[in-house]
Amino acid sequence: MAANVLSRGVAMLVMVLTVSLTIPYLGAERFGVWMTIASFVGMLSFLDLGVGNALINKVSQAVAQNNPDVLRRTISGGLGFLFILGCIIGVLLFGLTSVLPWHRLIKVKDLAINVEVLDTATVFSVLFGFSLFSNGIQRIFAGLQRSFEAHLVNLVGSCFSLFALWVATKQEVGIPYLLVATLGVQSLTNLGLLFILTNRSLFTVKNIVMHTRLEAHHLLHVGGLFFILQIGTMVGWGADSLIIAGTLGAAQVAAFAIIQRLFQFVTQPMSIVNAPLWGAYADAYSRGEKKFIGKTLKTSLIMTSFFSLSSMGILLLAGEHLVGIWTGNAVKISLVLLLAYGTWAVFDAIGNALGVFLNGCGIVRPQVFTVIIFSICSLPVKYVLVSNFGISAMIIGQALIYLVITYLSYGVIFRKKLLETIV
Repeated sequence: MAANVLSRGVAMLVMVLTVSLTIPYLGAERFGVWMTIASFVGMLSFLDLGVGNALINKVSQAVAQNNPDVLRRTISGGLGFLFILGCIIGVLLFGLTSVLPWHRLIKVKDLAINVEVLDTATVFSVLFGFSLFSNGIQRIFAGLQRSFEAHLVNLVGSCFSLFALWVATKQEVGIPYLLVATLGVQSLTNLGLLFILTNRSLFTVKNIVMHTRLEAHHLLHVGGLFFILQIGTMVGWGADSLIIAGTLGAAQVAAFAIIQRLFQFVTQPMSIVNAPLWGAYADAYSRGEKKFIGKTLKTSLIMTSFFSLSSMGILLLAGEHLVGIWTGNAVKISLVLLLAYGTWAVFDAIGNALGVFLNGCGIVRPQVFTVIIFSICSLPVKYVLVSNFGISAMIIGQALIYLVITYLSYGVIFRKKLLETIV
């Protein structure tokens, strides 16, 4: 957690400076384009077919067996599969960028920006394919319950990104270069984790083809449910920027992106605390330690609820002033929007704490059901609300739907399944 605090702290600094350094010369519309395309990272995360998440549980199970050969095969085969998958996805996205109607997906008033949109999307396709493999390496360390090492490497990556961003903004470069300075530099730095695994004889290219073939079937089987879960998450959570860009225009994404990043100060701290528990839940579940799971889950939910509500209150009081300072008054945020997104951030933080428990204990099917129902219900509602009443109404509608469906799913339909895990 301490390493994660350092890593996320610098990452948050990069996020803050991303706005203050770039929005003065990019303007609201070009900044909105950048934030829309950058949001594709979350939207398209499902394209790893759920293998990244499946690797966490698979590695934790291999650790519990105390068999170095099984652990080495699991890690090498898993990363080999993700490398092949990342190359395929990168090539497919690269081809897709040339045929998509970007002028319809991202509405801009200045037609000259359309060329930059295409160039940025092309660069993104290459970087995203590589990031699938890069992020998979981090998942390995989560399964090993050595996430602190991944966080420290991320810290280094964030420092490099900060320097690259500073140089890029001094030259007032275009959006594609800004994407390389952030997503590209961070993904490249993660390769340092691969050298750590190799040095510890946990990863080897020897017989990697055979290991990849052996692990592929299991990872696809287990990852299939995570894959469906990630698709639902993409639709329910990740498409907001694209919905806003397609209905209200790219300039409106700037306000949404800033409020979204502001409330990361609500969600990220508890994500720092809860994220390492995935591997711990998985290890305890493999050993049948229900008492540990129940006690840890209760503590996690109470801490997350208290912190997120307290942080939300602070941002409601100071949010408008902070955004004015942050953007040089280039973007205005209303109190209604602060309240709407603050409510959603609290629900999201608590849901994340619950999700870590469910993923670690392999309770994926109930999540798939819940996310699919939420996505089916929320997507049309969000389109209608944002088109007719604006961004605040969209967020409020999303939060209410999430609250009702989550309660019915985990508090009623799957209540017995959850209790069997902790009692």
